[in-house]
Amino acid sequence: MKLKSFALTSLTFCFAAICGTPSVQAATLTTIVNGISNARAVSFGPDSSLYVAEPGIGGNGNCQPSPSTLFQPICAGNSGSLVKVASDGTTQRLFNNFESIAEQPSGNQGAGIQDVQFDSQGNAYLLTGFAGYPGNRDLESLNLGANFPIPEQQLVTFPPSTPDKVLNTPLLAQLFKADLNTGKLESIFDFGKYEITNNPDGGDVVTNPFDLTVSGDTAYVIDGGGNTAYKIKLDGSESEAIAIPKKVLSASTLPPLPPGQELPPGLVEVLPGGNIAIQSVPTGGTIGPDGALYVAEYSGFPYPENESRIFRIGDDGNPEVFLDGFTQITDLTFDEQGNLLVLQFGDESQLQGDLRFLPGSLIKVAPDLTRTTLVAAGEGLESSAGIDIGPDGKIYITKRGVGPELGSVVRVDNVVTERVPEPTSILGLLALASVGATGAIAKRKRQNKLSEELLAKAEIV
Repeated sequence: MKLKSFALTSLTFCFAAICGTPSVQAATLTTIVNGISNARAVSFGPDSSLYVAEPGIGGNGNCQPSPSTLFQPICAGNSGSLVKVASDGTTQRLFNNFESIAEQPSGNQGAGIQDVQFDSQGNAYLLTGFAGYPGNRDLESLNLGANFPIPEQQLVTFPPSTPDKVLNTPLLAQLFKADLNTGKLESIFDFGKYEITNNPDGGDVVTNPFDLTVSGDTAYVIDGGGNTAYKIKLDGSESEAIAIPKKVLSASTLPPLPPGQELPPGLVEVLPGGNIAIQSVPTGGTIGPDGALYVAEYSGFPYPENESRIFRIGDDGNPEVFLDGFTQITDLTFDEQGNLLVLQFGDESQLQGDLRFLPGSLIKVAPDLTRTTLVAAGEGLESSAGIDIGPDGKIYITKRGVGPELGSVVRVDNVVTERVPEPTSILGLLALASVGATGAIAKRKRQNKLSEELLAKAEIV
């Protein structure tokens, strides 16, 4: 069951429960924009404008059960947008009333516009999510899905819709070349159709494209529903799908159930010897200093703490574990010094608290693999979803990524931290330390500095 709650302390850092990584001084978080519904990625355009993906809150249209919400219905509407904050601080919504699906009546766990990124010529590319069986998207995909198999457990928990109950959201689960001035969209890749016809990880047939990175002539898309990383030529001429493997854990990590209740079929894979295999649910991707793709995972039910991994995918297309011991990662990026910045949605399992306000954190992994907590749990990064480095070289993060109008983008300032050596990782040392800071490739193309007008409108929180 491909689970992404959102849709979406520590074996981390030298086993932080033993070593500890307290911040000497709490970082200052400066609010740039707020009032975003189910906020996702943050990015910067060629003119230094800031963009925030707003999947929306669904609506009163047709519904489908979703693995993203542990099979609770998510319903369609037109409430999504792309929020633009210009360099003078002016805010506007592009693609307003875009297709959206979310829980009702709460409006939580939205899927819609997920990310926007730009190539070196300034062209914009828009990614949309879905969070369910792609055959339910519209009549065309439903008819396509009728020709391909669906696992038995999926038929029990989130089956295909009937023709009169499809969501009528044909723009979801796609990658587009986008004209931000006219609103014109040109489809480059349809993840819904690809998942139906290919099912790269061999599990449930479900898709939820979550993260986009553009580098050179290639788009890199991380599909948290399909447990897959994609490499797609921007002209649509070639594509490659790389399945991200499950993680094997002791069955003792499963939470106790009330008497008489059982886990829904397919929620976890039960293995011999008292073990289980859980979904990876990858959520973030970035290109490293070595040119490889780095993929972060959130992990599926039961969302165990300290078990999320970061994979490195080189030219051979084989995902190898680069780092382990994180909790519910939603995004990552490299800065100009070659440090890997890792954003944790919550430092505790989402089963332990309110999904809207989990204590998230920001971790820096240096080229020598030293891990440092830049913003610790409880210091203001609740349920954080996206990260980028701004034109001013500072870190920008979307927080409170679940719920209507709760989301915001904050800038991270005044970071003073302790450093804790990372346990030996030969792979990591070879991959990063030998490259050096001068070779660092940031996730998104850096633009000119933000204007003083935008920063002047920021609010210290």
